[in-house]
Amino acid sequence: MNLNIYYIAANLNQKKPISNLILKFMIQLKDIFNGTQIFQKLKKVLLFTILMVGTNAIGQISISGTISDSDGPLPGASIIVQGSNVGVTSDFDGNFTIEANEGDVLELSYVGFKTQLVKVDSNQNNISITLESDSQLDEVVVTGYGAERRSQITGAVASISPAEMSKNTAATLDNALQGKVAGVSVSANNSTPGGGVSVRIRGVGGIGNSEPLYVIDGMPITVSGNENSSPLGSINPEDIESISILKDAASAAIYGSRAANGVVLINTKTGKRNQKSEIAVSVKYGVQSAANSFNMMNAQKFADYRNLLETSAGRPAIFTNTASLGEGTDWFDAITRSAEISDIQASFTGGSETGSYFLSLGHFKQEGIVESSSFERISLRLNADKRISDKFKIGSNIVASRTKQDILWGNNRAINSAIAQSVLFYPTIPVYDNEGNFSPTPANGFYKPKVNPMFQLSIPSFPPIVNSFRANVYAEYKITPDLEFKTSAFYTDSNTTRQEFGSIYNLGTAVSTEQSIVKQQTQSYNALIENTLNYKLNIDNHSLSLLVGQSAQSIERESLLVSGDYTEMGNNTIDELANALNVDNIINEESYMSFFSKLNYVFDGKYLMTAIVRRDGSSKFGSNTRWGTFPSVSVGWNVSEEDFIPTDGAMSSLRLRAGWGQVGNDRINNYLSTVVVSSGFNYPFGNVHGVVSPGLGLGGIPNPDIQWETVTQYSVGLDAAFFDNRLNFTAEYYNKTQNDMLIPVPQSGVTGLARGMNPGEIVLNTGDLTNSGLEFSVNYSGEAGKISYDLGANLTTLNNIVNDLPSPINRYSLNGDFVTRTEEGRSLGEFYGHVADGLFQSAAEVSSHATQNAKTSPGDIRFKDINGDNVINDADKTFIGNPIPDFVYGFNMSLNYDNFDFSIQGNGVQGNEIFNATNNRLLDNADSLNKLDFTPWSTSNTNTRFPRAVSDDPNDNLRHSSFFVEDGSFMRIKVIQLGYSFQEDLASKIGAKRARLYGSIQNPFTFTSYSGVDPEVGNDGGSNLTSGIDNFVYPVSRIFTVGLNIQL
Repeated sequence: MNLNIYYIAANLNQKKPISNLILKFMIQLKDIFNGTQIFQKLKKVLLFTILMVGTNAIGQISISGTISDSDGPLPGASIIVQGSNVGVTSDFDGNFTIEANEGDVLELSYVGFKTQLVKVDSNQNNISITLESDSQLDEVVVTGYGAERRSQITGAVASISPAEMSKNTAATLDNALQGKVAGVSVSANNSTPGGGVSVRIRGVGGIGNSEPLYVIDGMPITVSGNENSSPLGSINPEDIESISILKDAASAAIYGSRAANGVVLINTKTGKRNQKSEIAVSVKYGVQSAANSFNMMNAQKFADYRNLLETSAGRPAIFTNTASLGEGTDWFDAITRSAEISDIQASFTGGSETGSYFLSLGHFKQEGIVESSSFERISLRLNADKRISDKFKIGSNIVASRTKQDILWGNNRAINSAIAQSVLFYPTIPVYDNEGNFSPTPANGFYKPKVNPMFQLSIPSFPPIVNSFRANVYAEYKITPDLEFKTSAFYTDSNTTRQEFGSIYNLGTAVSTEQSIVKQQTQSYNALIENTLNYKLNIDNHSLSLLVGQSAQSIERESLLVSGDYTEMGNNTIDELANALNVDNIINEESYMSFFSKLNYVFDGKYLMTAIVRRDGSSKFGSNTRWGTFPSVSVGWNVSEEDFIPTDGAMSSLRLRAGWGQVGNDRINNYLSTVVVSSGFNYPFGNVHGVVSPGLGLGGIPNPDIQWETVTQYSVGLDAAFFDNRLNFTAEYYNKTQNDMLIPVPQSGVTGLARGMNPGEIVLNTGDLTNSGLEFSVNYSGEAGKISYDLGANLTTLNNIVNDLPSPINRYSLNGDFVTRTEEGRSLGEFYGHVADGLFQSAAEVSSHATQNAKTSPGDIRFKDINGDNVINDADKTFIGNPIPDFVYGFNMSLNYDNFDFSIQGNGVQGNEIFNATNNRLLDNADSLNKLDFTPWSTSNTNTRFPRAVSDDPNDNLRHSSFFVEDGSFMRIKVIQLGYSFQEDLASKIGAKRARLYGSIQNPFTFTSYSGVDPEVGNDGGSNLTSGIDNFVYPVSRIFTVGLNIQL
């Protein structure tokens, strides 16, 4: 049967609205199913429907155009013929076509923008409209696999302005996030240039790796907790266009198995269509110094104190004429310096009708305030896109970078670190001797064989060099105006080379007879292919978008390390003649396969719903548990759009949100589900005492049933604006429970899995914990005469509780005991030890108290008898402090007057404790090294908190106790900046369109009661189980900077 339709050609574009929708739908079906029986059957039904509906009158004009805002095209904008029900919406590129009569008025609108009216003129059938923003709450925000208007987001998504980030002089972008967003806590683990940073989203995370997933231009990057280096060091912060943070599972579920700790979406800068070519240059130069110093004894006081220790023990004094020693050497001052920092950036941006480009070149270099520490990055980026036709578009993001980071010798946060060894070194020894050489350590029986710290820092270093290349190429094809296919291919290649050379020396008692050499090369590859289909449909008051996608990712890492020792200097290579020759080769491979879908639905601009489901497969898990499904759903209600809300009141907008979702965590080592044979096992052969042969053995017990950690999170929130959107307020409650935690459980040595002192282990899914809290953020924009200003603040409460844990976990060994303990019913990584209760003031107090030690005397620390058995021992240990703050906060203020701008940013934490392991070391009287500048208890000085001076510490005053736990709360002014933007006539004199000169101070003030160098001590190794421990952490620097931005 054939069905033919006859019509008047002039009336072709004059259908009633419902006819237009049917024809539009038919065209889409034809493009997809043309030539199939399905389409033939559907065509008959739909054509019959059109016949029943009929057509409108003739004489209409076809109007085409583009609708955009200041940032680019606006997809989904509404274009309506005023006074009728005829309307269309703009496509992904802001384009639209509508039929109207001569003299009709087109109403162009978009939520959050001022509506514009355009009269139809037969002489102008192509128009271009730029809408003006009408709401701070309705910016375009990048979300998972797309962008959405703020007013239509149902999840907890925060965004950060790159302009605000650029006020910080930081080597890495993670450091610049501090204090900017409610629900995001950032702390520096090591303030060395390019040092490690811990980022926590909604709570403190779990027992394992708690860093968020970073997605850079669509490429997911998993990072681990790090002490010395930020894994984001290769990314140039000046290349960033936008940062969005997916805080809840309802929005992060689109990234499934790796989104348990939240997701940070980073999009880099691009050119814009029809943009004239523009060159931007920024130059920044600064000088750094230590913001604080260690309070140590000078040479005379150190000598007097050592004599006191010796004479009190019945031994002769060591030093004579101590007054002649004077101040001596301040070794912290000796190893620190006034350090330079510079940042030079140049970018080239432009676009035509069919394409755009962004090209940037950057060079960042920062010397550390401690000698022999530095960070340097050179980066080159090219982002470009080209529209081949109305349906086909291609693009690429390509970046190459080279970074070098010189890290201090020794382990940070340890007694063998460069800072610890320098601060503790003898103030009685000068840096140089009379001949200008590094002073040796005297061999008089008192001094330990310690190396002159400045000599150690002067040994030539070869910073690790990381060469990184990342590329993303993509193609977009519009199957129909509302259906788009996108395919993307990502590739990352990173190569790291590291060399370390020791030295042979003879500096008094400090002697080295061999030169150690370490060489390491690490190569990593990361490849990802991703395909998505995105469908959008707008009918009357209904707006729907559906995304479906698939991705496959493969990651490979290989590391080769070779080390050896030589009895002579001058060796640059390692061969078979080296002593203690060691070769270690490690290869790791992992892969992922994923399928995902996201549905957004909006009705009448008031009622919102988002649903997400993702199914991930990972090679990290066994065949029985390789796949996981991660769903989420969230809803929103734009209450202010309801008719019962007055439009002329103080309220500008009000939106309620609620969401629930599940996401996963796969942050474990590879191959835990299968048998692995590893090196590092020693075997005795021949029954010769002390002789072992290296060999292989099982690296652990495989667990074929190991599976994902699952984080289930729900949250409710509201967003409100008042006084024409001048005042914006957001409040939200979150609750996230982490189930089936991935925990390594040590195994008994009888299993034969032990490697030396390290027992074998099996990783199990066991235990759960909950992070919950409240988030608040407020911002106010106003004017006072010629002054415009913005005030903002955010605050997040933190509550962490371990609900279930089979056995306590002890971490961070110090003086033969562990500092932290994690157990059921408590928070992660609380400090564990004895409770100090002041000092004994008399022998009567000692005798009436529970027995501590046979030689306990007045002036020793008194510890509480927790269990009441009249004996102080390990049974009296308890929890003595919590490193997790009650709340964290940030604040900012900006002022503008004529061409001047002024801004302040700050952040703080409240209610956390710090375990001052630095003071624990500096009060160790059994050690002959330098001490904290303090006055000990004595019968003539009883009003002090420091115990008596006794060399052998018979009371064990250094045992882990609340004596070393301090309040870690602080408030820091992070940045103060003053700028001046030149008027156009002045800028043009140097050939510029715009120019801005500014100066800033970073870390000028810190308000705290903490006695250490700096209260921001972060996490040891990035672990939540070892947070808040200050053990000679690299100090924060104060930075004075001047900069110039020019646009040509």
